[in-house]
Amino acid sequence: MKRKLALLTLCALVSVTCFSACADEDEYSVFGTTAGDWESVPGSTESQADQTGAKEPAEDEFAYEEKSSYMIYYGALDDRIIQEAKQYEVVILHPKMGNITRDQIQEIRDSGTIVLGYIAIGEDLRTAGMTPEQMLQDARFTGNGTGPRVDPRPAGAYLLDDIDPQGIASPGGTGYASYFLDDNDFNGKPDINPIFNCAFTNIGDPTWFDALDQMTIDGNDKIPGIREILTDDYGRGLGCDGLFLDTIDTCAPNSYTDDSSPNKTKFEWTAPGVADFMKRLKDKYPDKLILQNRGIFFYNPLLPHYKYNPRPYVDYVMYESYMLDSNSTSLYNDGYYADNKYNYAPKLIAEAARPDGFQVLSLGYAEGPEQYHLKETLLGNSTDGLDILLEDLKAAEYEAGFMHYITDGGVTLVNDFVIDHENKEDNVSPVWSSVYNDSTAWPPHEPAPRVGIGQAEPVSGGVIVRWDVALDQNDVNYILYYQKEPFDFEKDPELKNAESLELIPEVGDGYVNGVGPDVYPYQAKVDGLDAGKTYYFVIRARDGSEQQNEDDNTVTVKAVPLK
Repeated sequence: MKRKLALLTLCALVSVTCFSACADEDEYSVFGTTAGDWESVPGSTESQADQTGAKEPAEDEFAYEEKSSYMIYYGALDDRIIQEAKQYEVVILHPKMGNITRDQIQEIRDSGTIVLGYIAIGEDLRTAGMTPEQMLQDARFTGNGTGPRVDPRPAGAYLLDDIDPQGIASPGGTGYASYFLDDNDFNGKPDINPIFNCAFTNIGDPTWFDALDQMTIDGNDKIPGIREILTDDYGRGLGCDGLFLDTIDTCAPNSYTDDSSPNKTKFEWTAPGVADFMKRLKDKYPDKLILQNRGIFFYNPLLPHYKYNPRPYVDYVMYESYMLDSNSTSLYNDGYYADNKYNYAPKLIAEAARPDGFQVLSLGYAEGPEQYHLKETLLGNSTDGLDILLEDLKAAEYEAGFMHYITDGGVTLVNDFVIDHENKEDNVSPVWSSVYNDSTAWPPHEPAPRVGIGQAEPVSGGVIVRWDVALDQNDVNYILYYQKEPFDFEKDPELKNAESLELIPEVGDGYVNGVGPDVYPYQAKVDGLDAGKTYYFVIRARDGSEQQNEDDNTVTVKAVPLK
């Protein structure tokens, strides 16, 4: 699904987290740093105008090559695991948990593999296990003394426009660094993730970026920082190709959690700063890749976060627990899976396929009830869970078009299951879906597909065509066919006699304000048409496979360009 241009020296950090979910808002929000310890609960100043067109590449950029395999691993490396890693195009490692060295990373990179390093940006991992009182005795956590900070909006405000990125001082007091938050109880102390015992952070606070940039694993912080992970000459100089950004869901919608949630978060006001953080990251390390873990709410136009999504700056987005999650008591939650598949996946793929889009990775977990033996099946020592793991692969990779991997809840089970069982041969044309779902029930039902062209609006000298998203194992291109006489689909089923044009999908009019029956994620202007003449238009979806499979829909809209 990748259209963005990116630099060759690649490396993106990936991380996995625990999540809480809200049925009301159709999304999961992810917190923490270890995938095995979560509980599920129902639950920038960058303007949208800046994001509607293709991002202009720098002069030294070249066309990005979409990757087809990845591995994620949070443990220590040995010779066997390093050799395993070399067979993948992208590998995500956790420098802290694996106590990883530069030599190990460079050995993997020397094989041509992209290495991405983990870093948490929505929580301060340095504070793990510390009390607020202990934090006050450490200069690293007191900063300028203006924190913790709270939501500057009036009570009950929902939109994210015109927010001071640093918020305002907590009514309960100050004395801490400005990037700590206190919206959960306003007691003047940093809010702590009760599962991982780390203080939440305001990702968009500039001083937080500075702190993350300077951390070192062998120094006082005991946590690798941005500069140490990405460069050759600071700390361990790990020299990764990029970062895996975790704990982004700190800024999830407030409605995702409430007072009964095991991990309450009320920090949505910090969301605009996420794009600012990533822009600064790209500006400072322009030849590095960014992988955003979760934070899928940024790509849902039904939420105010969409205006501030970091799409222009990310190279990958990871969809964690798309079907199989890390819960050991059940295989997966039917409602959450339906929500992922029918509400969120089409919207995410619509963003991924834009000119400044990204590639989507997905991560499934071989956990679940013991009788399925999913871990043993993953390693090839059982067949009891084979059908389930294959269904997870099918749903994520073949149907949604994600690049998939399956591991255990601790993210330490290195395996070749996806490589051994996937089928890269694509003989199926894209399947039309829709970002608009009129379902009000839970779990949501499948949206009615909006096939082909949706609208053709006459404008001076041309038309603006609008359409919805199609899904495929490979990336999808959209081809417009047009002519001045009605199509004869029997005589010309492949429309060879029509004019054709590969469309560049801009953000559809009104899409920034939500989806609806007459609002589409994509639009493109077609110029150079004869004013006053009737034209007939068809849009078909073509995949990026070697076969270039194209659907054969006959949905036709006619329009007359204006003078």
